[in-house]
Amino acid sequence: MKALALTGVGPYAISEIVKNHVKTLNLKNICNLLALESLNVGDFLFITNVSKEDVISGTEGLIVQVKNISINNQNGYSRSCDEIESIVGKVQVELLGYASCSNVVETGLMDPSVVILKAKSVYEL
Repeated sequence: MKALALTGVGPYAISEIVKNHVKTLNLKNICNLLALESLNVGDFLFITNVSKEDVISGTEGLIVQVKNISINNQNGYSRSCDEIESIVGKVQVELLGYASCSNVVETGLMDPSVVILKAKSVYEL
């Protein structure tokens, strides 16, 4: 199965997806935002806590289905950043199962990650 990947997702968020089967993720990473821009409700995603540059064949994660997507401007000032605007993406996902990456199709610096997945059965966990 070919799917877009959300990479570098925090372990707490991943455990919440596993526990509750549905979760809304708040995303700021540009590659993850570009992935959201390419998605439609009903599409499948691969979610992993591994950073984009470290996703390789064998990387494990979750297969989820997109239930809702929104991308919004957020205004706020911080002394650690010279910009007052940022973009935040929200995606609500539903857990379908576990998967491992069998091949990485795209890994350009500013491109969303595209991977080929192999679904895992509960007997492989």
